[in-house]
Amino acid sequence: MVLKEENSSQDPKACADVLSRCKSRRLAPESVTNSLRIQEVAFLLDVSKEHTGVRPVLAEYHFSPVHCYESKREIEEKMLKEATFGVADYVVSALALCISLSIGLYYACSGGRQATTAEYHLGNRNLNFLPVMFSLMVTSQSSILILGVPAETYLYGFLATISGFGFWFAYWLCARIVIPIVHPIRITSVNEYFNLRYKNNRVRFLTTVLSFIFWFIYLGIVTYGVSTAIESILGVPVWLCVVIVSICSMIYTAVGGIKAVIWTDVIQYSIMLTSVLAILIKGSMKVGGGSEVIRINSEGKRLDFWNFSLDPTLRYTMWNVMIGNTAKLFYFPLSQSSVQRIGCMPTIKDAYKMFYIVAPLMGLTFFLAGSMGLVSYAYFVKVKCDPLASKFIKNPNQIIPILVTEIFHETPGMAGLFIAGLFCASLSTVSSGYAVISSMTLQDIIKMKWPNLSEKRSTIASKLTVLVISFLTTGMALLLANIKGTLLKLAQMVMTIPTGPYTGIFLYSIFCTSATSAGAILGGIVSLVFYLWMAIGNIVLSPPSVEKKLAPAPLDMCFLNRTMVSYNTTTAAPTSGPASLEGFNQIYGMSFQWFDFIAIIIVFVVGLITSKIVGAPKEEDVDARYVLCFTEQFFPYLPVRVKHLLSCRSTIPKRRKQIKAEERQDNEEMIVGTSFPEKEKGVKKNFREEIR
Repeated sequence: MVLKEENSSQDPKACADVLSRCKSRRLAPESVTNSLRIQEVAFLLDVSKEHTGVRPVLAEYHFSPVHCYESKREIEEKMLKEATFGVADYVVSALALCISLSIGLYYACSGGRQATTAEYHLGNRNLNFLPVMFSLMVTSQSSILILGVPAETYLYGFLATISGFGFWFAYWLCARIVIPIVHPIRITSVNEYFNLRYKNNRVRFLTTVLSFIFWFIYLGIVTYGVSTAIESILGVPVWLCVVIVSICSMIYTAVGGIKAVIWTDVIQYSIMLTSVLAILIKGSMKVGGGSEVIRINSEGKRLDFWNFSLDPTLRYTMWNVMIGNTAKLFYFPLSQSSVQRIGCMPTIKDAYKMFYIVAPLMGLTFFLAGSMGLVSYAYFVKVKCDPLASKFIKNPNQIIPILVTEIFHETPGMAGLFIAGLFCASLSTVSSGYAVISSMTLQDIIKMKWPNLSEKRSTIASKLTVLVISFLTTGMALLLANIKGTLLKLAQMVMTIPTGPYTGIFLYSIFCTSATSAGAILGGIVSLVFYLWMAIGNIVLSPPSVEKKLAPAPLDMCFLNRTMVSYNTTTAAPTSGPASLEGFNQIYGMSFQWFDFIAIIIVFVVGLITSKIVGAPKEEDVDARYVLCFTEQFFPYLPVRVKHLLSCRSTIPKRRKQIKAEERQDNEEMIVGTSFPEKEKGVKKNFREEIR
């Protein structure tokens, strides 16, 4: 089609194509508004002004010519309102919420009834491997994954999806870092490690603050994200959705503890995965099969992901996806949520197995989420109407909700399944976050102030903490609702500000025997200032994206300015954007993927220099239980002499082996003559005394 003038007549062939699709559905007049796509009805109404032959068909479907004078927005709102949930959809969504609440109530009334902190926060350190593994996985998967990843893939191509494989690398690498440190010392809060490592609370205080900042922002973004999606489909106010998600998560987390969180995570992951697979299968069928989806995306250059450019300003390259994004995602396996689940494992072998299996499953889930973006693009190419380019939606996060309303308009309950999947993805993350903050609050704040607090009062304090946290995260979500920008941009530019410094401090403390508390604190603060500086500069100056968005789907069948317009991305006039950055300001054009990698390096550089100035401790004075040798962890099969040389003749590996041998001997003695509870109580008491 040729680009038409405002007052020109419409293409009769295009009109005939739309009418043919409408007639082939054999719809009853009263059901037309629940079945026709919005752009089709809008097109027919507009064309009827030029082609009177269309009007009898419109009359058959109870659309009179007076509709032709309604505004585009009135038509869209009318159709969207009439295409919302049916009874089956509400039943499916309500069922998902009821299952989550019932699991929490079950664990509140079963077993030890969450009467001790060990049961409430760690499930008595004896939970089954499989549910804990799924819980660990879904903690970092939320509405950001279901909405943000497909949107990024839709706009920038499949390379955005490959960034999810950073989870794979991060968990496999961190399995060799965090598990051998955390599991043997049996801590509840990850921040307790810094107290043991430096024999003071200064670094612990900084990492606790960074952890709190991350989780409050993260939970706020997740809660806000699912609320915007539900609002776009149901018209339910954002504030109401935020309150529902917060209350449901608060109830079953407060009464059921970590056991309720873990088992609801399993159920919620199943529902989330089912909804994702349903969208992929139904969307592919609408397009013409998986091969057709691949063909359309290949022609649209969505599958061109072999970008090895060294330009640091590009949004996605293979380098920043594999290196920068892996560093960005290092926080999750080192965070409190992972440490809490490591503590739930009865043996260190189970903890390793959990991390090694979770890693590829995380990559697979990202792959499925990104594939939804490919299916969305292929579908809108087929119907020749890009909802984003046509301004029908303004936020890329609404692409998947719009796709769902399009492909499932004739299938009762499927839109409800999608909303249930979104709810479950968010509930699993929010509930895990509540459990994380509750355990950190108890160990890093309450127990620091009142070290002799009884088990009963500690458990009550933990449950009350969940209640307070739910109110705070609800306020954070409502605050974020007033910030302009996409969901993924909020996550990338705001949520990750404390993660780079935190990860740097953790790695610096584990691998540098010369580390000091002064080096960790100064390195963390300088790294945090750098991250804030880059993030604020990027947001304020709004540098033009070097990585251009890929061409949208056609607009041939879209209703634009009351005329049918064909949109050619190669000939369309360029839109004005922000001016190019010049001079020193060019640094703000750096891709956000590199921020965490640079922040981690800053912690090491500043920390080592500071330790050299204030006086680094001797290696033999450092407790080998709290440090690791890099070459021993990641190159264990090298010859002993080579490893000894590469580690600068470190004695840490030898001392750690001696400690393991002593622990093994102690375990054998416990089995022979000493009761396990008494021995465990003694060991735990020694560690608690060190922490205090």
